[in-house]
Amino acid sequence: MKNNALLLEINDLKTYFYLDEGVLKAVDGVSFKIKREKTLGLVGESGCGKSVTAQSILRIVPHPGKTEGEILFHQNNKKVIDLARLDPFGKEIRNIRGNEITMIFQEPMTSLSPLHTIGNQIMEAILLHQKINKQKARRLAIEMLDKVGIPIPSQRIDEYPHQLSGGLRQRAMIAMALCCKPNLLIADEPTTALDVTVQAQILELMKDLQKEFGMSIIYITHNLGVIAEITDEVAVMYLGKIVEYGSIDEIFHNPLHPYTVRLLKSIPKVGRKARMRLESIKGAVPLPLGLPRGCRFYPRCPQFKEGLCNLDNPPLVEVQEKHKVRCFLFG
Repeated sequence: MKNNALLLEINDLKTYFYLDEGVLKAVDGVSFKIKREKTLGLVGESGCGKSVTAQSILRIVPHPGKTEGEILFHQNNKKVIDLARLDPFGKEIRNIRGNEITMIFQEPMTSLSPLHTIGNQIMEAILLHQKINKQKARRLAIEMLDKVGIPIPSQRIDEYPHQLSGGLRQRAMIAMALCCKPNLLIADEPTTALDVTVQAQILELMKDLQKEFGMSIIYITHNLGVIAEITDEVAVMYLGKIVEYGSIDEIFHNPLHPYTVRLLKSIPKVGRKARMRLESIKGAVPLPLGLPRGCRFYPRCPQFKEGLCNLDNPPLVEVQEKHKVRCFLFG
């Protein structure tokens, strides 16, 4: 069946920023696969490399960032393209970006142009990748706005982003991302700025559209509740590396890495006694610049082993079927 086929395969992806202060290793040796019609969640604290991973796939890493490794994209015609070898400004990647692979950015107010109507921005994406006239492009844009649940789409299409609420702007961003019916949608924290009611509506909308279009999704967030709701597999990132990878059931019911365990313990739970403090992870994610030797989580890890964790970086090993962890406790 089609949904067992590979869509995207990332091998040893590295995205480094060469700064005056040194080399900032935003993404450092990340590998994962995503199958057709499946959803992969990328989770971790701010600064762990989630968004840069997405930018690397689309080849939109800002200067002075450079990307190495393999980003193998399996197209519908069974052709495999290594996106990492394409010119970021070339015709081939521009035909894929916004057409076969699209992205919903984190904050729609800053991602949408304030000078152009919602309709013009959606129509631009359609006209760029489909050989149709403006009238048909406008009809398609109205249909997509209706599909994502925007009321009176024939009127909203001529409005500017500042005239829409946060939830409607996010729906307009989703409409723009899906107007060409992509194979892969990358959603970079698309519900962060929304209240929980609208957030739930957006998540349901994305699941419905995924079934309708048969697309895969990479969902980037630091919200584990959202991850539980929408994903099939989860990759937990810390300081540019994947520290745990597995199915949603394995990650939530059998977390192995000390970082994953503490992330899950920090989630508020129904039934917790009043005035009880939530568990937290001591410290913060350091800047990935001039990192010391050893496991990158060891300065914050309560199970840290002197002479081991601070000297070597553990490999990502498969401890159970389709469940991998990067920790010396499971070497």
